[in-house]
Amino acid sequence: MARILIVEDDAPIAILLADHLRKVGHVVRIVGNGLEAIALYRAERADLVILDVMIPGANGYDVCRALRAEQGRQPIVLMLTARVTEEDAILGYKVGADDYVRKPFGVRELLARIKALLRFERRDHDSQKLRAEDDAEALTVGQLRLDPAGRHAQIGARAVDLTPMEFDMLICFARRAGEVLSREQLLSDVWGYTDSSYALTVDSHVTRVRRKLASAGLAPEVIGTVPGVGYVLSLDALGTSAPPASQKQA
Repeated sequence: MARILIVEDDAPIAILLADHLRKVGHVVRIVGNGLEAIALYRAERADLVILDVMIPGANGYDVCRALRAEQGRQPIVLMLTARVTEEDAILGYKVGADDYVRKPFGVRELLARIKALLRFERRDHDSQKLRAEDDAEALTVGQLRLDPAGRHAQIGARAVDLTPMEFDMLICFARRAGEVLSREQLLSDVWGYTDSSYALTVDSHVTRVRRKLASAGLAPEVIGTVPGVGYVLSLDALGTSAPPASQKQA
């Protein structure tokens, strides 16, 4: 069960989504105004926010920026929009969206995307059971320290503020530091998707994670690009040539 906030001014769409989500046990709130959405989130919090872009009060991009500026645990943000250009999608990712769905959409597809996004949500007891063995101890790779149980990331003594999906992506890289990971691998492991058409999701998240790691003092090439293949977490850029500390020796 997750707490889900639907920010949508088209009442029939919002009610339809809420009905489907409540049937599978989620707690759902609906709001149709951007400013009211920010206030409601601050009052009640949510695990996942389904956020329309074209809403009154404050548009979805501004709402997403406000959510990402909040202290503490970050929600998963799934943006909905009738806009269809790649530039719109890139803007959504730049302001902090974890996923992006264009209208009109199929309800079954959207519910599947929501289910995939929530697979790695660990804020309730059920989700904490996922990958429990992997979460038993912190992971250290050079200057990078990741605590999966507490969802904390640090470079040395400096905390790195990551969204849920950014953290899961970085964990995926850290567990296979020095190994080239394809976009398809990352989509499957982090988002639970098998459709490679969502490669832009991976690229945008890599860009955001690079920027945040660089702000914490790491070199920009800490996550390197392997043209035509994918991405790799560089052991050299992290100041180590050894495998992650939590990896078991053969």
